Parts: sequence; structure tokens; C-alpha cells
Amino acid sequence: MSALRWFFNEAESEIDVPSNICSHLWGVSPTSADAVERRIESQHAAGKINDWLKRVHTNHALLLAGLYTEQPWSEAVTEVLHFGLAGAVAAYATVNVEHLRAVARCETRTRSVKDWIEELVRRGRRDTVDRWRSEVELDLAMAIHAYDGARGNRPCVVPQHEEES
Repeated sequence: MSALRWFFNEAESEIDVPSNICSHLWGVSPTSADAVERRIESQHAAGKINDWLKRVHTNHALLLAGLYTEQPWSEAVTEVLHFGLAGAVAAYATVNVEHLRAVARCETRTRSVKDWIEELVRRGRRDTVDRWRSEVELDLAMAIHAYDGARGNRPCVVPQHEEES
């Protein structure tokens, strides 16, 4: 699933045309033939992956985005929710609804689900987090299966750019 990791973390910057200032600082022309070719390859790959994600249920696509989008978590959270599960739990619809309920009941003052998960782990609410992990692991298995079905046996579309010397 390195293609999904690339899609959620790197694709946008590979597709974007660098500003004139950045181009000047890095000494790379935003319109060089190589740069244009790399952007076209990246656009094609991102479009393919996006098409495959559109074929899976929205909740599954959100879980995959949560799982593969790199984001910082405290060590305490990553000990409880390993292998990127923290992001998937934060994207899980049930957790988002429970966060809204907790806010409405004045049980938390956190502004985001991510902050709420951090707070629950810090307060030792392991039972709640363990329940979410169990639910998310099952739904993630279904999400990965659905994505694999949408993708089929096609080869990896992520561009393999050679490093410039």
C-alpha cells in the first residue's frame, strides 16, 4: 500500500508547480522538460489512485486516508494504537460522533478528534480506545479488501523519479 502512502502524503507536492522563489532557491526550473514530465506522471498516478478510491465506500476511503496520512501522535497514543491506527481511529465515523457527543455533554473541551484521543489516552481511558481499535481493525480489513478489488491486479502507478545529481 505504498501507493496510498504516496497519494496521501506526497502526491500533492509532486503535482504542484513550484513558485519562482522556490525554483530560484533550489536551482530548478518549474518548466524544465524533466519537471513537467514528473508532474504529468504524478498527476496520472494520483488520478488513477483517486479513481480507485472513489470506487470504495466513503467510510472506507476515509479510514484508508487516516491510516496512510502521516501525522504526529504522542508516544502514549502510538503505544496503544500502533502502525498508523491512530489516524484511522481519528477518521472513524463512530469516533467522530462520540467526540461530538462528548463536546455537547461538556465532557471534553478538545476541538478535534485527534486532541480528544490524546486526552483519553492521557487520562487512562484504555477501554474506550481498545474498543475503537477492535472496530477499526475490522473495518480497515474490509477497506483494504475493497481498495484491492477496485485496483485489481494493476501494477503500481506511483512514479519512480530518478534523483537528480
